[in-house]
Formats: sequence, structure tokens, C-alpha cells
Amino acid sequence: MSVASKTPSARPKRLSKADRRRQLLDVARQLLESGGADELTLAVLAERAGVSKPIAYDHFESRSGLLIALLDDTSQYYASDAEAKIARAPQTVPAIARIVAAAYVQCSLDAGPALIVLAAAVEANAEARDAGRAVQSDHAERFARAFESVLDENTDQRAPLYKALVAAANSICDDRHQNKISTEQAVEALTHLLVTSLSPFARIR
Repeated sequence: MSVASKTPSARPKRLSKADRRRQLLDVARQLLESGGADELTLAVLAERAGVSKPIAYDHFESRSGLLIALLDDTSQYYASDAEAKIARAPQTVPAIARIVAAAYVQCSLDAGPALIVLAAAVEANAEARDAGRAVQSDHAERFARAFESVLDENTDQRAPLYKALVAAANSICDDRHQNKISTEQAVEALTHLLVTSLSPFARIR
């Protein structure tokens, strides 16, 4: 057989920029789970992902940029079908609390154990801290929207309460990730917390 007739070996498929970013975020999350936040640098990320350092820097610019990107990526897990379930559920605080609690705990589990390490790393990073607090504020607003149909109209007065409930919900989810409690116990604890905290504001008591 002549050289010209040989079939050339296929080159590895080059990832699109979006797919490469997805790969890098997945590898970064694995690094958080296995080595903790200290191991998460763009140099280590590039090595583990099998790319050059300039590629990692092109996507995230800095370690702070990587933490913020991970935070944004993780927040997508909190989008769920809870709103549709709430629309079909009895319009009472306990019924909605159960839906919100189950969705929040499940979405935290979907985000994975890296979430705990990421939260601590973001809080310790001055550049990423504001982004982390913005995500917490977004979760507080989601809680407010979920209960707005069954509570009185004094929503502004409850803003600090919703932020406190998000912090407590995250603590419960952390306990679940560390296997201190079961999923059902986490859902029950968060449901109870939401009911006891918000029932005094219910339109119908």
C-alpha cells in the first residue's frame, strides 16, 4: 500500500469556547471537591484540564474571576420547577414551605459538595465576595416571590428575614452535604423553619 493511500489518523476534536469553558468549570469543581480551595489556581486548573495556562487565563483572567464564574455556574442549580408546583399547590404557608424546602435542598445536592468549599473560598476573596452576596440576595428574592401570594403586603419589612432564612437554609444544606442529617431531615428542618418564621405574616391564619 502506498503512503498516499493510507488513511490519516483523526485529530482530536477541538472544543468550542463554550464547551471548553464548561470543561474547565467541571474540572475546577472536581478540584474543589478533592483538594479544597487552596489547590484551585488557574495554573493547576490548566494542568488538570490538559490545556495551556493562557487558555485558562483567557476564560477567567484571575483566580477571583474563576471563583465568580463557579458561583454563577452553581447558582443555575437553584432554578427548578418549584414555581409551577407552587401555582398548583394549596395557597397556604405550610404547603408552599414544603415545596420551597424540597427544591432548595435538592438543588443544593445537585450542585454537589464543592458548594461548601466554594462558599468559603468566595467569602475569603475580597473580589468575589460581592458576587457571593449578590447570589444570596437573589435567593432571598426567590423566597419572597414564592410566598408573596399567601403573606401580607409588608414585603419591605421582611427583606432582612428572607436573607436570614437563606443563610439558615444554606447551613442546613451544609449539614446534609456533610452527612450529618438525611435529605428528609434537611427538608423537614427547612420546612419547619419557613413555616414558623413566615406564618405570623400569613393573610389567612
